Amino acid sequence: MVYERYEYEVNRNRTRFSFISSSQHRNIHKLVLFRKIGNIQENYFSLEFGDRDPITNKLNVISISNNGDRDKVLNTVACIVLDFIHCYPNSIVFAKGSTPSRTRLYQIGINKNISVIQAYLNIYGFINNQWEVFSPKRNYQAFYVQKRNSNFK
Repeated sequence: MVYERYEYEVNRNRTRFSFISSSQHRNIHKLVLFRKIGNIQENYFSLEFGDRDPITNKLNVISISNNGDRDKVLNTVACIVLDFIHCYPNSIVFAKGSTPSRTRLYQIGINKNISVIQAYLNIYGFINNQWEVFSPKRNYQAFYVQKRNSNFK
C-alpha cells in the first residue's frame, strides 16, 4: 500500500504485531493479534486489535485512544493483514469491532481503500445472518478476508 502507515514489529510465527501510534501529545502501543478460531477449520483466524495495556502488556480492545492518526493506524492494520495473509496464504481472517461503532469504523477504513484491498483480497460482510460479497453501501456486523485466487474452499 502506498498510504502512510507505521512501521511495526512482528513475532516469529507472524501472529502478534505491534506498533506505536504517535502524536505530539503521546505514544500509544498498539497490538494486532491473529488467533485461530476454535475447531472450525485450521485456516480460520480472528483479528484482534487495540491498545497494549501498559501494566499487563495484554491487548485492550475497549480503550479509546483518539490520538489523531486514525487513518494511519487503520492503514497499518491493513498492511499487517496483508503481511499475515502473505505468510498464511490459505487463511481466512475474521474481523469485528469490540462495539458496533468500531465495526463501522473498520468498514469506513475498508471503503476508503477498497480498490487497493480488492487487488489482493476477497472481502465478505456479515449482514442479515449471512455472509455476502462486500458492498461499500451496506453496513455489516463483521467481515472476513481471504487472498484472491486462494486454494481455500
